[in-house]
Amino acid sequence: MKTLIASLLLSLVSVAQAAVEGSTIPNAHVIYSEGDIAVIRGKAPANKKQMEELLALGVEEFLIFKNDTKGEVAKQITALQGLGVAKTSITHIPFLWKDLHDFKSSCEMTMQALRTIEKAVEDNKSIYFHCTVGEDRTGYLAGLWGLWAGTYKTVKQSVNEELCARGYEAGNPRKPYRDVVFKIRETLTPTYLKMTVILAEAKQRGLSLDESLCNAEPELNVDVSKFYCGIKK
Repeated sequence: MKTLIASLLLSLVSVAQAAVEGSTIPNAHVIYSEGDIAVIRGKAPANKKQMEELLALGVEEFLIFKNDTKGEVAKQITALQGLGVAKTSITHIPFLWKDLHDFKSSCEMTMQALRTIEKAVEDNKSIYFHCTVGEDRTGYLAGLWGLWAGTYKTVKQSVNEELCARGYEAGNPRKPYRDVVFKIRETLTPTYLKMTVILAEAKQRGLSLDESLCNAEPELNVDVSKFYCGIKK
């Protein structure tokens, strides 16, 4: 399994740009690698075949970063278990893509998700995480992981290269503005920026990922619009 992941990493022209070979899942990208394991982001697997592709690539852990709206999450978990994935290797965090008005709750779920990724890496296991389309919540989490892991040096770099470049809000020009882009900019993007403050302070103080870091909501002293996708600044 891990040999397949190692071969996959070698076959990529650029981790930042290339899709995952061996998978038909749209917007699937390796965002971090260490030795022969990988952290992969993408769209929700549409069927059993796509789940089998991920397993064939060596993925051992699954993180579902979305709320269950029509029973799709429960079905995916059942399907993964039917393919031999242990229940303990599947983490479901019901994170919303809009109307994130309770920062503490959103922060705590984000911490749980980041810690799940971190534990997989520490356990030398490849992990696949996704929301629904693999662009907004997935981009949010991927960008924060990139900052925590040191892939990105600045918040702006993470937004440009991990979020906007892979379809976050107006980074996908086909997204409806009023019903989707505006809603994301309203609460998800500010939550992202607040999380970057918390993570930066935690790294500076040598702290671990923990929900206790969510007790105080940071104030944003930046122009949030400068972090919107699809706008020349």
